[in-house]
Amino acid sequence: MKKVFIAGGGTGGHFYPAVSVANELINYGYQIVYFGTKKGIESKKDFPASEKYLFDIEGVRGRSPKNAVKSALKLLKTALFIRSLIKKEKPEFVLCFGGYSSLPLGLAAALSNVPLFLHEQNSIPSYTNKLLSLFAKKIFITFEVSKNYFPKNKTVLTGLPLRQELLKDLKISQEKAREIIGIPDKKTVLVFGGSQGSKVLSENAIKLAQKRKDLQFILIGGKNFKKPDNLPENIKYFDFYDRMGILYSASDIVISRSGAASTYEILAAGKPAVFIPYPYAASDHQYHNVKWLEEKGLCHIIRENQLTLETLQEKIDDLLSKNIQKEIKSLYIPDSAEKIIKEIFDELDRV
Repeated sequence: MKKVFIAGGGTGGHFYPAVSVANELINYGYQIVYFGTKKGIESKKDFPASEKYLFDIEGVRGRSPKNAVKSALKLLKTALFIRSLIKKEKPEFVLCFGGYSSLPLGLAAALSNVPLFLHEQNSIPSYTNKLLSLFAKKIFITFEVSKNYFPKNKTVLTGLPLRQELLKDLKISQEKAREIIGIPDKKTVLVFGGSQGSKVLSENAIKLAQKRKDLQFILIGGKNFKKPDNLPENIKYFDFYDRMGILYSASDIVISRSGAASTYEILAAGKPAVFIPYPYAASDHQYHNVKWLEEKGLCHIIRENQLTLETLQEKIDDLLSKNIQKEIKSLYIPDSAEKIIKEIFDELDRV
């Protein structure tokens, strides 16, 4: 059976697109070998692979010189180990989804002369993908703006592969979705802060719900927010919800951070959104993930240091007054996983 080596983890933004493409490759008869880290989401979630290697590695960026050297040596040692696996198991190609967890596999592929392919989720690439792009056959991107950072002759806009479960739940009617989660049939605002949650977004959602009894709110608090004892009656609260498609279907608009996965899910759902980018994201990539969408008049962006209840209300009311769902959804690229696989097969046929 033909094998593929895949890396991508740390956060859901790297992990879930890798899962989506891996599932498609299995349908084509490939055996998947997956590489990740012991500290990332991949240590807690299943990956559709026959073999799974999790390494005790960390990124280099932002560390003290001493710790950066230690991390770099661990990454190099891991790359050499993977190189020996490549020699033994002979994968047909390697596919990396960015982040430091992808670096050892990408370097091992380059050292072994195995075809390397990359997917970049964010508008501004990670240092890992910038480096590995020197050796890659093709780079697949989520947002058009990323073409500015990679060689244009081998960069392809494919969008972001989304989970099939989410896409299926997006087809549920708004009325049915509201019935499933137990909220009244009225204008609904979904608020969440990505996989880690956001104290700032959660606190503002609660204050807003207290003022706007005409709106229903769905709030995902996440890890970084302690649920208050007395929530307004017009808030449906979850610490975590694993079927985001239902929540998108139930809502009219969204208030969220602007990580690549959240942004792309919102496009797929066709929901107007107020984005509040995480201010400490590397290279301010969360802002750039949605800047192009704001330029088209299809979302609002509020910088966290400019966030007030008045501004938030103003942006919400503006979005509720518009009929832009179809325009937003038209920017979503469907079947991203299949597009990536077709591009890979086309490239391999040229070899």
